[in-house]
Amino acid sequence: MAIPREQPTDVSVRQFVADSGMITRGLRQGHAYTLTLNGEPLARMVPIRRRRAVPREEVFAVFATAPAVDADELRADLDRVVGQDLDDPYEGTGL
Repeated sequence: MAIPREQPTDVSVRQFVADSGMITRGLRQGHAYTLTLNGEPLARMVPIRRRRAVPREEVFAVFATAPAVDADELRADLDRVVGQDLDDPYEGTGL
């Protein structure tokens, strides 16, 4: 979860209850809030940042440490485990 860089806006519990829609819209826009009770900080509300794509450099860094895959060895392993005969899944069911 990424924490926004801006200073959170203080919001009292009473204000939050009265206008939670405004706070929710602000969160969706990336604003952070500090919920207060009697002027004392109670909780921080920060938007959850979800990435839609992973930067290419991060992907390359992850795969740089991945083990090499031998295609022939993988195919042989799959042939050993997975049967090559096709069966009719409906045979004997009356369908």
